[in-house]
Amino acid sequence: MEMRKVKLKVTRHEWWFPEYEVPAHMTDDEALEHVQTERPEEVYDEYHSKDSYDQECWSVLVKESDNALVE
Repeated sequence: MEMRKVKLKVTRHEWWFPEYEVPAHMTDDEALEHVQTERPEEVYDEYHSKDSYDQECWSVLVKESDNALVE
């Protein structure tokens, strides 16, 4: 059987729901800023939140001739 290669563009969106303790007096905005500044591994590494990890993935074909997407 003759074969050919095709080029794909794969897009993936991921999300997970870690929990992280912050000082109780912080507002939600302050807590978010605190976590984003600290960048703790247990928040930003999906492996640490594998129980709540989920993703969505899709692909489209890319034309070889002009690298235009075929949708």
